[in-house]
Amino acid sequence: MSQTPLLSIVAAVYNGEKFLAQFFECLEQQQLTSYELILVNDGSTDGSLAVIDQWKNRLQSVIVLEQENQGVSVARNTGMAAATGKYLAFPDIDDKFYPGMYRTLLEMAEKGNLDIATCNGRYVYESRDDIHPIFPPERLQSTGVLPGHVWLKQALDSRKFLHVTWLNIYRHDFITQHHFHFEPGLRHQDIPWTTEALLAAKRVQYTSEQFYDYYIHSESVSHKPDNDDTLMRSARHYMKILEMLSTINQRYPDKVRHIPACRWQIAKEGLGIIHTFDSMKDESKKHIIIKEFFDRGIWRMIWENARGLRLHWRLGRRYFRLKRYLAD
Repeated sequence: MSQTPLLSIVAAVYNGEKFLAQFFECLEQQQLTSYELILVNDGSTDGSLAVIDQWKNRLQSVIVLEQENQGVSVARNTGMAAATGKYLAFPDIDDKFYPGMYRTLLEMAEKGNLDIATCNGRYVYESRDDIHPIFPPERLQSTGVLPGHVWLKQALDSRKFLHVTWLNIYRHDFITQHHFHFEPGLRHQDIPWTTEALLAAKRVQYTSEQFYDYYIHSESVSHKPDNDDTLMRSARHYMKILEMLSTINQRYPDKVRHIPACRWQIAKEGLGIIHTFDSMKDESKKHIIIKEFFDRGIWRMIWENARGLRLHWRLGRRYFRLKRYLAD
């Protein structure tokens, strides 16, 4: 094996005791000849480290980094800073990836001199017997090598694109050159990360082969029931995401000009924020977050990025309702 591994697999570990064995088995079944696994223990309080210790010697090259609990973004940044591989991958430890995933993506990346190689996966719902593709194959078929912004346009135009890092591998030099990092403390940070990475990438390729199962289960932070405090927090996360997307659009004006969906996704996520307000029960908290929504200029951003009479009409109705609420 050469000194430089071909792939650095960076994974955040937070109380993952019950998922780690499956994760390590998935990794073993990849039969990779040149990789390093960087596990960032993000302040786990369960038996995660004991499971890691049991597996450490069975795997090729395992590096365990410790940090206080700071969330997945900081954990990924910590792991990325220590990575030495030619390519980077960021799987979630509670998901399942199938034999051939990383070999296929690495072959695509090496053959096509890619910045990003990406594949399809499946949603798997714990609570019901439901499995379906993340990207419907009839809407997004395998591609040749494309400029990143061309793939982003295809993906967003499908209206079924999910911004995720775990279906991709990235050329390490590409990430370093652009100083990309995950936004600390931000939920759904994959939205701005994926958008900017694809706008910056010169060479991207997608295979519609389904190599990854994304589990939607009760343990997942993003699928716990909401209350007013979590709804407020979610609204603030999405406001930050919209601010980041707007800044990204301004950084790549020549490419974004040809991708109307880069504006559409700001308006779409903005409507999601407004729907969040509807679910809140505490009037004082609702008032605070709606005022913040206008004070931060989020409304203006959504309105300016909306396209089409129908969307403007939908937003216009909501505008007067929100303003009346603030005036009461």
